[in-house]
Amino acid sequence: MKTIRPLLGVLMVSALLTSCLKQQFDAPPDSSHYDPNLPVNVTIAQLSSRAISMGAGQYAVLGDSTLYGIVTADDRSGNFYKQIVIQDSTGGITISIAQTDLYNDYPIGRKIYIKLNGLTLINYKGLPEIGMNTSVVNGSNTLNGIPTPLLSNYIVKASFPNVVTPVKVRIIDVFSNPTLYINRLVELENMEFATTSANQQYAASSTLSIATSRTIQDCPLTGSLVMYNSGYATFQPATTPNGKGTITGIFSMYTTPQFLIRDTTDIQLTGNRDCP
Repeated sequence: MKTIRPLLGVLMVSALLTSCLKQQFDAPPDSSHYDPNLPVNVTIAQLSSRAISMGAGQYAVLGDSTLYGIVTADDRSGNFYKQIVIQDSTGGITISIAQTDLYNDYPIGRKIYIKLNGLTLINYKGLPEIGMNTSVVNGSNTLNGIPTPLLSNYIVKASFPNVVTPVKVRIIDVFSNPTLYINRLVELENMEFATTSANQQYAASSTLSIATSRTIQDCPLTGSLVMYNSGYATFQPATTPNGKGTITGIFSMYTTPQFLIRDTTDIQLTGNRDCP
């Protein structure tokens, strides 16, 4: 018996160590490439076209259909607020969600499916958006975001990361056919900040203004576009460059066309300036 007890003790300690080591080194399975492959029966372009045809301020409750998209803009930098923008092979659309820090679940590059039954499609000042329902604010229909407790009923996460290559366009292209590019990730070529917008903070402090508009233009000059920058964005105090190059971001609409970057890495103005 004296020889058996130490042996039992050694076996018990060995089993305990093995159990601890197993708990320490076992990792959860990698689901980043998982795709539930839900059946999709509507495209973003179809919904976007429907919203635009309804006219500003009009909305429709959606039926039993499903779309997919890859996130092209999230709220990591704070320039988008309680919204993500998604894109499929046909177009892009804004999704309104009543939650912040959306980039934790829906970062740029995440593929998602959206079950549309009961959600609302709206033309908000010319911009197609999907959300929960509408409210009247200052006499206009405004979309309410999908509440956090209901997100899993409507949004299904799929693979990550995925790459969406921006469409390379000139500013004259987006003005010639804005409905083709609205809510899409585009790369504007031959761009500069206008003289009055170069070497300025991207936006005034949030204590002074919710957002600031800066003007971007192409050179040789054929057109200009308003860039919307939130006063709450992490890049708010940074200085706009004075060079020439490309600007990538989301072509949007707020009665008139506007442009939103995700962060300052979207700004690549390293060439010599051409416009006065």
